[in-house]
Amino acid sequence: MPKRDIMREERLEETICESLQASGWIYEPGMKDTGWNPRLGLFPADVLHWLETQYPEDYAKAVPQDATEATRENAQNLLLEYVAKRLESATRKDAQTGRIRGGLLGTLREGFKYAQTNARSATFGPMVAFPPANPLSVSAAKRAQDNRLRIIRQVHFDTTSGETLDLVATVNGIPVATFELKTDNTQSVTRAIKQYREDRVPSKNRRVLLPGRALVHFAVSNDEVYMTTALKGSDTRFLPFNQGHDGAGGNPPIAGKSATSYLWEKVLRPRLLLRILSDFAVWEPDSKSTRGTQGKLIFPRFHQLRAVEKVTTDVAERGAGGRYLIEHSAGSGKTKTIAWLAHRLIRQVAEDGTKTFDSVIVVTDRTALDTNIRQDMQALAASRGLVVSVGENSGAKSPQLQQALVEGGHIITCTLQIFPYVLSLLDDDPDIQGRNWCVIADEAHSSQTGSSASALRELLAEVELDESEDYTADDLLELRQEAVATASNMTFVALTATPKGKTLRLFGSQTPDGHYIAFDTYPMGQAIAEGFIMDVLTNYSTYTMWAEVRDELGRTEEVDESAAVTDMVRFVRLHPTSIAQKVEVVVEHYRRNVAHHLDGQARAMVVTSSRKAAVHWAREMNRYITEKGYEFHSLVAFSDKVRMEDEPEPVTEVSMNGESDVERAFKDDDLDYRVLIVANKFQTGFNEPRLCAMYVDKHLSGVATVQTLSRLNRIHPNKPAPMVVDFINDPELIEADFKRYYQGAVIDTDIDPNSLHTLADELDTAGYYDPDEMNKVAEAYMAGEDSEKLRGTANTILDRWRTDRNSTDKDTRERAKDFRAHVLKYRHAYEFLSQIIAYADADVSRRAMLCSVLEPNLHITELDDDEDFLTGVTLAGVAIAQSGVEEDYSVRDSELEPLNVPEFTVRLGEPKTPLRAAFDEAVEKVNDIFSMAGVDVNSDETAQMIVAAWGTLSSSPEAVRLGKENNRDQLKRSRKFQQEATSAIFDGIEQRKQRDALLTTDRDVLRNVISTLAEIMAAANETGELE
Repeated sequence: MPKRDIMREERLEETICESLQASGWIYEPGMKDTGWNPRLGLFPADVLHWLETQYPEDYAKAVPQDATEATRENAQNLLLEYVAKRLESATRKDAQTGRIRGGLLGTLREGFKYAQTNARSATFGPMVAFPPANPLSVSAAKRAQDNRLRIIRQVHFDTTSGETLDLVATVNGIPVATFELKTDNTQSVTRAIKQYREDRVPSKNRRVLLPGRALVHFAVSNDEVYMTTALKGSDTRFLPFNQGHDGAGGNPPIAGKSATSYLWEKVLRPRLLLRILSDFAVWEPDSKSTRGTQGKLIFPRFHQLRAVEKVTTDVAERGAGGRYLIEHSAGSGKTKTIAWLAHRLIRQVAEDGTKTFDSVIVVTDRTALDTNIRQDMQALAASRGLVVSVGENSGAKSPQLQQALVEGGHIITCTLQIFPYVLSLLDDDPDIQGRNWCVIADEAHSSQTGSSASALRELLAEVELDESEDYTADDLLELRQEAVATASNMTFVALTATPKGKTLRLFGSQTPDGHYIAFDTYPMGQAIAEGFIMDVLTNYSTYTMWAEVRDELGRTEEVDESAAVTDMVRFVRLHPTSIAQKVEVVVEHYRRNVAHHLDGQARAMVVTSSRKAAVHWAREMNRYITEKGYEFHSLVAFSDKVRMEDEPEPVTEVSMNGESDVERAFKDDDLDYRVLIVANKFQTGFNEPRLCAMYVDKHLSGVATVQTLSRLNRIHPNKPAPMVVDFINDPELIEADFKRYYQGAVIDTDIDPNSLHTLADELDTAGYYDPDEMNKVAEAYMAGEDSEKLRGTANTILDRWRTDRNSTDKDTRERAKDFRAHVLKYRHAYEFLSQIIAYADADVSRRAMLCSVLEPNLHITELDDDEDFLTGVTLAGVAIAQSGVEEDYSVRDSELEPLNVPEFTVRLGEPKTPLRAAFDEAVEKVNDIFSMAGVDVNSDETAQMIVAAWGTLSSSPEAVRLGKENNRDQLKRSRKFQQEATSAIFDGIEQRKQRDALLTTDRDVLRNVISTLAEIMAAANETGELE
C-alpha cells in the first residue's frame, strides 16, 4: 500500500509553517529556500533591509546611494560577508559593561562596527529590536514590529551538496534555529537526532551549522522535542525540551494535534522567541578558558522557560503580593531559573509604566549556593551594578545592602544567615517605606518558612495608615499583623526540590478541591527519565546489627524506660567496637566497589547521626586506613566545636582534618581525600558529581531522606549507578519517602487556624502570668531599647515557673514542663500561621512576644536529676551482617502520597509521665532491638556451629515455611531466609565463650554458613523432615 501524503514529514512542515505564519512569521508557501544564501548562511534580503531601514545613515556609508548598481551590489556583498564573519567571531563578555560582544548574541544585541578602505566607518546597532518592558515605550514597541521573523523550508546548508535542513528560522535574515522533523508515523525523534550527529557535521562549507551561528537546533517529532546549542558530530549532546507527562518524560497527548505543538504554538511565537533572544539566551564562558573566548551558548530548558513565564505573567496580571512555589528537582538548573526570573522581575513594568518591584532579593541557604547564583546572575546581559552581592567584599555586608535597598532597582543576592541581621538595621528607615519587594528563596524549605521568614515579612510589609485617624497601640499591632499576613507589597517566589508540608501550605497554590500544589513542577521522575539526574535507589545494600548489653550492677529499680533504652541504643551505636566494624565494611566496600571508578576520582560520603559520632567515625577510619596502608584518606565535616568524653579540649574540623576548607579539599583533584564523613552538614546543597557511594549510619525520614541521598544523583561521564549502604534504615521506608516527590508534592489537608487560640488558652490559664504582665513584657520588647528592663518585666513570670520546675511534687513539675512545651509550640505556630492568617488581634502578637522572651529562659535541664543509665553497662557482643545486597528500590508508578502539614494542636489526655519499667527490663528491650548473638567462627568450630544453628532454624515456623516453598538456589537468594539463618547462627553459639568475637570479621565464612544451612534445609524438605 503506498504511503499517503498525510503520513509524510512534508505535512508536518506545512502545519508548523502555517501556524507560525498565523502568529506573525513570514512564510512563503512553495518558495522552498528561495532567497537563502547557503555560502553565507544568511537570508541576505532581510539582513540588508534591516540595516538600511534601521540605520540609514550608516548604511549609506557602507553602500553608497549614488554608486553604480554594480558597485552597490559589490558593497552589499562585502557587508554581508562581514556580517557572516562577525557571527562566527569569538564571543566575549565586556568586563566593564557586562555586555556580550561578537558572535551571534553580540551581533543581535549590540550590533557591530564596519570599516572599509576609502570610505567612512559605519556603526550598526542591534540586529534585532526587542519589545520593551515598559508598555508606554511606544517608539520601542513600534521598532520591534519592524523585525522580520522568517520560517524557511528545505534549506540548503552545504555548498558542495544538495542536502537540506527541514526548517530554518531567521530573525532579520540571521538564522537563530534549525529543525529536523520526523513524523512518528515513519520515524521517531531519535532518527532526527542521529541525522544531526551523523549528517549535519559542521564544516567551512556548512556555515549555518558552525558552533555559535544558530542559537539552537531542534529535533522534533509528533511526540517529543530535543535540542542542542552546538553540533559536534557524534559528541553532540541533545537535551529534552518536553513538557513532561504523568511525572515523567515526554509530552501529554493533545486531541486533534501533535503533542509537540506547544513548540510552534507557544515557544516560537514572535514575542516569546524575541524574549528568549533578549533575556534567556546566555553565552557561558568556559571556566578553564584563560582569554574567555571558549564557552557555549545556553538555551533554556522547557521547564525553566515555563516557570519564569508563568510567574512573570501572573505578576503582571495580579501585581505584587503573590506567593509562588517552584518545585524543581535536583538537576533542573534552579540557579539559572532564579537568575532569569530575578532579571525579568526587576525590569517588570505595570501597564501604567510604574515598576512592579523596587528591589528583588535572592536569598540562599548556603554561601556555596549564593556563589553559584551570583555567577549565573553575572552571566546574563545586564547593566553594570544591577546585581549587588552582599558579603562579596569582606566587612562590607551591612553598608552594601543598606545602600542597595535605599537606591532601589537592584537585584540583591545574599545568604539567609546574613539577611535577617542586616534587615534589622533598616527597620523604621523612612527611605524604604512604601516599597514593593520580591524575595526569591532558594531551597525554600529551610529559608522561608520559619522565624527568618516571619522576621523578614514583618520588616518589609507595609502598614497603611490614615493620617486623619488616631491609632492606639492595639490598632497598630492589629494592622501590622494584617499587613504581615496579606503582605500586599511583597511577592515571594520559593524554589526547592523537596518542599515540606508547611512550605507547600505557605507558598503553594490552592486547587479547586482544596489541595495545595506547586505553582510549577519539574518532578524527580521527569529529571531521572530525561537523564539529568541519576536514580539513587537502584543499588541499595543494607546491614543488620546484632548486639547484647549487660548490666554488671544488676539493677532492678524503676527508670524512665524510653530514656534508658535511648541512651543504651546510642551507647551501642557509638561504641568503638560497633564503629570499628562499620568502618571496616565502609572502607573495604569503597576499595572493592567504588575507588576504581572515574579514573580513581570516585568519592564517597558517610552520613553519621551526630557530631560526636562523626568524630568517632573519623578517628577510627583514619586508624584503619593507616593500619592497612591504603592510599586514600578521609575528611570529616561538622559545625562548631565538639567536646568529647574525657578530653579537656574540644575538637574542630580544622584540628581533625588539617584543612581550612573541607569542601574545597574534598573536591580537589590533586589531593587524595576520597571519603567525607558528615554530621548534619553537606546533606543539602552540596554538589559533587563524582560522589558515587553513600554509607548511612543515621535514621532518615521524610524530606531529609530525599535531600541526603540526592547528594548522589548528579550525573558525570562514566559514573556508575549510585551505591547506598545503609546500616540503620528500612529501604522500603526510604522508597516511600521518595515516592512523595517523584511526581510532585501535594498536601490534601489544611492547617487549623484556631490552633493558635487553643494554645493561647493553655498558656493564659497555666497560672504563670496575667494580662498586665504579658502587656508589660510586650511593651518592653517592642521598645527594643533596654534589655535590663525587658529582663526585669519577665523575671516575675520566670520565678513562678522555676518554683514549679524545682518542686518535689511530680504533677507540679509536669505542669512546668507542659508550659514550656506550649511556649515553644505557640512561638513556632505564630511564626508560621501569622504569615497566612490575618488574626487582627493585638493579644496574639503580644503573646508571641512574651513567648519569644520566655523561651530561652525556660531551662528544664537545671531541675532534672538526669538518671545515669550507662554506669555499669557493658557491651557483651556486637556484630553486623549484610541483609540486602545491591537491591533495586527505584520508585515505580504509584499513587501520589500527600505530605503532612504541621500541627500546632494541644494534645489532651496524653500521659503526663514517661513509661516506667525495671532497669533489667530496659536492658532486655535493648537486646531485643539488636537481636544480639555475637559469634566468632573458625574452621575448627564451623561444624559445631552449623549443628547448633540447624537446631534453632528447624524449629522456626517461618524458616520451615521458606524451606517448603523454595529450592536450594531460591533459599540462598532469599532475604528472609538470610535473616532467619543469620539469627539462627547467632542463637546457636555458646553464649559466654564467644560473646565478644565477631562472625562478620570474615564475610566469606558467613556466606558459606548461610549456604550450608540452605543446603540442609533443602535436603530436609526433600526427605520429608519438614512435614
